[in-house]
Amino acid sequence: MQEFQVAIIGAGLGGLCLAQGLKKHGIAFAVFERDAALDSRSQGYRIRINGDGQAALRRCLPPELYALFEASCAAELNAPRALDVQLNSVARWNDAWRSEEPGAVDLKAHRHTLREVLMCGIAEHVHFDKELRGVVRHGGGSVSFDFADGSAYRADLLVGADGSNSRVAAQCFPAMRGLDADVVCIYGKADGASLAIADELRGGTSVVFDTRLAMVIDAMRFSPAGDGALSPVEDYLYWAMIGSRERLGIAAGTMSREADARRCIADVSGGWAPGLRAVFAATPPGMLTMLPVRQSPPPQPWPPGRVTVLGDAVHTMSPASGLGCNTAFLDAASLAAQLATAAGGAVTPDQAVAAYEREMRERAVAALQASARGGAQLYGGDI
Repeated sequence: MQEFQVAIIGAGLGGLCLAQGLKKHGIAFAVFERDAALDSRSQGYRIRINGDGQAALRRCLPPELYALFEASCAAELNAPRALDVQLNSVARWNDAWRSEEPGAVDLKAHRHTLREVLMCGIAEHVHFDKELRGVVRHGGGSVSFDFADGSAYRADLLVGADGSNSRVAAQCFPAMRGLDADVVCIYGKADGASLAIADELRGGTSVVFDTRLAMVIDAMRFSPAGDGALSPVEDYLYWAMIGSRERLGIAAGTMSREADARRCIADVSGGWAPGLRAVFAATPPGMLTMLPVRQSPPPQPWPPGRVTVLGDAVHTMSPASGLGCNTAFLDAASLAAQLATAAGGAVTPDQAVAAYEREMRERAVAALQASARGGAQLYGGDI
């Protein structure tokens, strides 16, 4: 087997999934994360792993770790319901943009718990408090990079898995930066036990539609998993509101403070059913985040070299379709498999990276199109 060292920038879900895939194939790797620790930032939100994402995780994880992932997910309760803001049923919802096989059942993961699962067995290869500063590609088939703390490293391949504000992509592939979609998403984590919340919102998944605005509410109920290896998680009610800036009254550049988000919510939800507005009242301070939605252009080929990217670093997309994380997992599984062919000597490392990038671009185009369709359905018009 050829000796090959991969450096991954970013210990998010995509980067850790790639690390697990590389370990499974016996390829040397190191992960560098700018946060000081795995729990430096709140990761207290639900994330849905669809059939494609589950298949990618199976390819990258050993069977016992995949079983731990499944056990750590929240229980699926009632079938999804489509409602208006008075909690009446509406015939609006469908999932026609979904890319995986029909009938696939999504798994509902707690984001921080999933990161803990993906850290199992590789913690010694993950280096925290490493803020990337510069990248230099060398003609001899390697790349060097340094960090704000003064440390420097060299590897055969550098992978940017550092999210939608990727420093790797900004330096090496600046044309791939996502564009503001003029849409805002507000995420929250509420106490689902609050009796003021309508019963129909506490028993499964609800999608609430209003004019140019939609809200997803998901009950997250967990069973103990991991025999102490994973941090315990209390049950909660996840919610996300998404809509145009104009509809939400949020101007560009004014979206970082929680107070702004709560004021926006109060303005748009004043006439909603009390049992729906109670979700916001049951969301404690610090459990609410407001972010702009960005959409990347379809990735175009770039000059070959020992730097590549995956996930949101190259194809950030609207959360409306729930495809962002799942596409990152597919990228990770694809890149790990292609590098395994190079490690075995069947192809050169450059050929393996080129093959991955062809697959990634094709996959990204389909996911970006599906994301746009999902957004149009959720917040594109009247109910």
